[in-house]
Amino acid sequence: MSAMRALLPKEHGAYGQLVFPLVTVYAVTGPSAAGVLLGVAAVGGFLAHEPAAVMLGHRGSRARRELSSVAVRWLFACAATGCVAAVGATFVIRSEVRWSLVVPAVAALVVGGLMLVGREKSWYGEMAAACAFSGVTIPIALAAGARIDVALTVAIPFALLFTMTTLAVHVVILRVRNGGDAVLVATTRRATFTVAAISTISLGVMTAAGYLAPAVTAASAPGIATAVLVAARPPSPARLRTLGWSLVAVSALTALIVVGIA
Repeated sequence: MSAMRALLPKEHGAYGQLVFPLVTVYAVTGPSAAGVLLGVAAVGGFLAHEPAAVMLGHRGSRARRELSSVAVRWLFACAATGCVAAVGATFVIRSEVRWSLVVPAVAALVVGGLMLVGREKSWYGEMAAACAFSGVTIPIALAAGARIDVALTVAIPFALLFTMTTLAVHVVILRVRNGGDAVLVATTRRATFTVAAISTISLGVMTAAGYLAPAVTAASAPGIATAVLVAARPPSPARLRTLGWSLVAVSALTALIVVGIA
């Protein structure tokens, strides 16, 4: 059991990135056969990450040596379950919305490629994972018969929340890692502000043009505001746990807004 616990994902924030979008999209659109299979595929891929990291040596030679036998079995079970569920969803989902499977699939492939080269913990690796978690809600929603605007109302706020707070958290980490890197901190902070500005303007323009529902902007606002605040006034490392729970609270607020207005 201790070996199994060691093979569970260590990043507590990743659990929220998996759970909140799935719970929200099921609450908004209801379950469907393809939607449930896609949820199983997402969970399988999520749980396969840690044993894959162990087998690739990303957790150190000792972890690979001591956990390899359990990691192989756990990786096979999770990956096989996820793949079977994904293939099943491909066959079950309506043909006219099958294209939507490309959205999470591309993000997942990027994450897998970055993991092979040991870069999944980079800011772009974590952003790709965030897009995969939020992107899977699009085919789940469409599979349940929802309109594309409803699917986007679920996916976009979580995508912006997760990607932007990933950048903001990296500002906090870079301030203290290896004594701090002022140049990288400033660059990442500017990137956060730039993405926030571009996202806000894009949401406004697309809403005015009728491509997005006003609900998307309303649901995206807490995530954008939180990321800007954290990047502008990063907390001390001693308050990282508080920051983590704050991000969970913002995720819950985003979910409540989406469910309330979608």
